[in-house]
Amino acid sequence: MWKLGVLWWKFKKEIMMVWAMLRNPAAPGISKLVALLAVVYIISPVDLVPDVIPILGWLDDGVISILLFKLAFKLLPKEIYDSLKAQFEKNGGKVDNVVDDSVVDVKPK
Repeated sequence: MWKLGVLWWKFKKEIMMVWAMLRNPAAPGISKLVALLAVVYIISPVDLVPDVIPILGWLDDGVISILLFKLAFKLLPKEIYDSLKAQFEKNGGKVDNVVDDSVVDVKPK
C-alpha cells in the first residue's frame, strides 16, 4: 500500500486534476471511467509485472496509470481541461470545488 504514497508524490498534479475532473459534472463519463480504471490498476494486486519484482513492478504501475490519466485528459473537452489546468496553476496546486456546470469558470464566486 505504500506504493500509493510514492505515486502520489510523483504524479501529484495529474492526481489532483483527475480528482477535479471526477468531481466536475460537465466532464464526460468516458473520461471518468478511464481515470477510475487507472486508480483500480494501481490498487489492484493483479498487474502486468508483479509488484514483488522491486523496481519493474512499481514502474509498471506508474507508467500504465499515467498513460491512462493522459488518455482521460485527451477525452475531456478542451474547455474543461483548460479551465482545470488554469485553476490548478493559479491556485498553486489546489483545485477548488466545482459549484455549477460552467466549464469556463470553475472557481466559486
